[in-house]
Amino acid sequence: MTTLDEAFAYIAGALGHYETRTAQLDLARAIERGFAEGLPILAEAGTGTGKSFAALIPAILAKKRVVVSTATIALQEQYLQKDIPFLQKALPISFTAQLVKGRSHYLSKRRWGEYFLAQAASSEFQAWLQTTTTGDYAELPVTPPSELWEEVRSDKDDCLREQCPFYQECFFFQNRRELAQADILVTNHAFLLADLAAGRQLLPPYDLLIIDEAHQFSDIATRSLTLQLSNFALQRLFARIQKLFNPGGRLLQAERHANDLFLSLLSQERTTARRYHADPGLVTSLHMSLGALAEHLRTLPLTGPATTELQVKQMRRDRLVDNLLTHCGTLNTLLSPDPFWVKWVDYETRPNTTRVILCAAPLDSSGQLRAWFFESECPSSVWMSATLTTGGSDAFAYLRKQIGLEPGFAQELALESPFDFARQGLLYLPDPPLPEPNAQDYLPQCLPVIRELLAQAQGHAFVLFTSTTAMRYCYDALSPQLPFPSRYQGQSSRRQLLDWFCTAENPVLFATASFWEGVSVEGAQLRLVIIDRIPFQSPGDPVYDARCELLKAQSGNPWAWFTQLALPYAALKLKQGAGRLIRTRRDRGVVAILDPRLTRKGYGKQLIQSLPPFRVSKQMSDVNDYL
Repeated sequence: MTTLDEAFAYIAGALGHYETRTAQLDLARAIERGFAEGLPILAEAGTGTGKSFAALIPAILAKKRVVVSTATIALQEQYLQKDIPFLQKALPISFTAQLVKGRSHYLSKRRWGEYFLAQAASSEFQAWLQTTTTGDYAELPVTPPSELWEEVRSDKDDCLREQCPFYQECFFFQNRRELAQADILVTNHAFLLADLAAGRQLLPPYDLLIIDEAHQFSDIATRSLTLQLSNFALQRLFARIQKLFNPGGRLLQAERHANDLFLSLLSQERTTARRYHADPGLVTSLHMSLGALAEHLRTLPLTGPATTELQVKQMRRDRLVDNLLTHCGTLNTLLSPDPFWVKWVDYETRPNTTRVILCAAPLDSSGQLRAWFFESECPSSVWMSATLTTGGSDAFAYLRKQIGLEPGFAQELALESPFDFARQGLLYLPDPPLPEPNAQDYLPQCLPVIRELLAQAQGHAFVLFTSTTAMRYCYDALSPQLPFPSRYQGQSSRRQLLDWFCTAENPVLFATASFWEGVSVEGAQLRLVIIDRIPFQSPGDPVYDARCELLKAQSGNPWAWFTQLALPYAALKLKQGAGRLIRTRRDRGVVAILDPRLTRKGYGKQLIQSLPPFRVSKQMSDVNDYL
């Protein structure tokens, strides 16, 4: 039997240049103990710790099935294309790994054959269909029109399972049979949560769970638990019911009540807060008509010989009834006054139409997460990230509150990065300070500072913003003046922009949210990270605003929302943005944060302390000397 120390010795032998990392070994031993004792692990492991190996190796040695969940595709690719293949070669233990995707990623052969416009698909799509062995959307040589894929993808609401003539060769079920044999399953947080919401029916049984990028988990959980009802969803459902069963008056009544409700929402003034202001009478009418339609379908006699065709028709009817009752449940939540839910309406404008979406989200998902992850018969779990702590005497309090974990019920480790941040990095805070970020002249006064910093670094910079508007303003103003190639997020895909940045000479990338984390540029290609302002959450988000109101009401403290919600969130996000700079022991550069509140406000000191321990300077001359 291979031990933990022996496993790392094999890795050292395979790498040749391996450096022993005390923090990595400490994390691996803590996870090994946690897996053995069923004790949750909360671990902040700084960049360069090697946390993926520290988590995977104890899981492999335990010889139990493990699920690895990440927030970003980039980290999934690292696990599947780099870390796991290396361990398969280095360790004297045989194990397999599979990527887990949702059903909608796979083509349905039956639905393709039934789709009357299938032959209008491009020749590239049809050629792919003749050769693919996976039916995976990600392998398509060209992106098909969304309406085409919507009609031919695998769909649980139109799945015949064993009754389908293509069941044995179905791409989706073929993948699920392969997953049942794998030792390591790599997925994303949204799919993991969907599996839990479905009563653990989507993933094969597993014993161990590694949640990487755990700092994003609570926000993704809130999105996963959000209930939605849209005019488009109801239109599609009604069209399917009409096509299969033609139920007459009951369907016409439900369509009329749905139209009344959504037309009334379209006629309302669309406020920033977007809180839910639908007429309760219209909601009640739609609820009753959907329930009546469901009951009509459920009791609809389906006659004929007991053939496969009749079984398929019964199965489809039952799925439609379930869908109608699910929508009734959503409407119940929308109708019920509950201070712990927030309700709002979203609008998505499309060519010639507008999608109207009624939404309801829990203000606190921690109770549900506690039941799923920390109560009886839950798998042993590891929650890790490079950014989990928020400073203060109880550094993990913010995370524990988000996921419903009581103090003292988990091992907590805050492991320092092996990098020498004081030598490798400089934190520049402009002096004299710029105006307050909400001042009208803030961005205009940022421009010469950004231009000077870019000149000092000769490009090689990420310029990170908290809003697309600010990003475009600065890009449009600065890019014509820069002697360096520059691009902004939105000009092409995230992957294409990153590839460009890694190969261009003296590149400058102006970017927003998705470049604050999950991207890694090593070496001198990235020498400067500029952050325009502290990344507080923007007011106007219905869930965030309602949570702030609830905290103020519960505590009686008008600033509770800031200390318990806004400040910890900003600290984690700011740490992520600054973390783009130093990725290896050889990296060196400057993080410049332009927001004057870091030096003017009392909370600025806490935010600075949450960052890597860079040397701090307020002088542009130090930036020049350093670079």
